[in-house]
Amino acid sequence: MSGDSPQITDESAFQSRSLGKQVVLSIVTLSLYWLYWFHVTNKQLAAGTDADFDPTMRTVGLFIPIYNLLVMWRTSHDYETVTDKDGALLFLLWLVFVPVLWYLVQSGINDIAESSA
Repeated sequence: MSGDSPQITDESAFQSRSLGKQVVLSIVTLSLYWLYWFHVTNKQLAAGTDADFDPTMRTVGLFIPIYNLLVMWRTSHDYETVTDKDGALLFLLWLVFVPVLWYLVQSGINDIAESSA
């Protein structure tokens, strides 16, 4: 984990979600659920860490060619906070096999949410 990753400031900002339900919703919505998940996860990161970004702008940034790579890079490094994995590895997973990234991030968020409950 890099030294410049955000720190958790409010564990109650994180919400546990069922990975199984997420897979089903992603299939049923033809992967549109993933976009919703990305936005909600960024809202949780913005509220629960000392990271300084706008979740809506980050979500919109996914649709802007070239800039979307920067969004993915920055988000991957913010995900370090909840996964204890290196941001560069998370970015690579995002480029190569998104389901693993999704699993790692949601599992980390679930762990934080359950520990604060």
